[in-house]
Amino acid sequence: MELLETRNNQETALLVYGYDLETTRFSPFEDQIISAQYSYDDGNVSFYPSWEYESERELLVDFLDDWAGIKRKRIGADGALFVGFNILGFDAPFLFLKCITTDGVLNDLGWSYEDCWNQIYRWPSYLDLAHLLGADFIGMEAVRGEIVGTQGDFAGEDVPEYYENGKHEIIEEYVRDELAAMAAIYEELRDSAFFEELMGIRRQVGLERELV
Repeated sequence: MELLETRNNQETALLVYGYDLETTRFSPFEDQIISAQYSYDDGNVSFYPSWEYESERELLVDFLDDWAGIKRKRIGADGALFVGFNILGFDAPFLFLKCITTDGVLNDLGWSYEDCWNQIYRWPSYLDLAHLLGADFIGMEAVRGEIVGTQGDFAGEDVPEYYENGKHEIIEEYVRDELAAMAAIYEELRDSAFFEELMGIRRQVGLERELV
């Protein structure tokens, strides 16, 4: 496992991209996590590849224990904003269901079902770029091409095949590029007139706290 951030750094992070999951397919009841990852505004990545663990249970416990250490805005005003792409449509529900259905995970973490719900859904402040853009049925690559003007060298739909064939280096390269692209999309949006207007509407309805 490669963890490029310490727990102390996680506690003071303000902007986190992801988490992001790569999976064998789309069912949390039948399919497996290939890797989990997130990155910070400075580009440092925390990467949890399944091939470094003996079981999915170990990966989930390691990932969730670290990720839960990042301060949440809803229980501390200086906590993190989690920026993802379709994170609320796929990654969060997939992770939540894996957390509560994989034998031993809750016990190893010392969590109840409610703790799992709070950590994954209730406490984090998510900004889902797919929902913000009304693009939850459009892949991130298409959005990236239009907004940032770049394309990755590998396709997300091919990750399960790379995994089956043991091409772990390609998967790591792909997920690091995907996180960097997510950051680039957000930075472009943050500098746009659209985003400034959105922030104005937030202030108008009484949401004083600025997004990062």
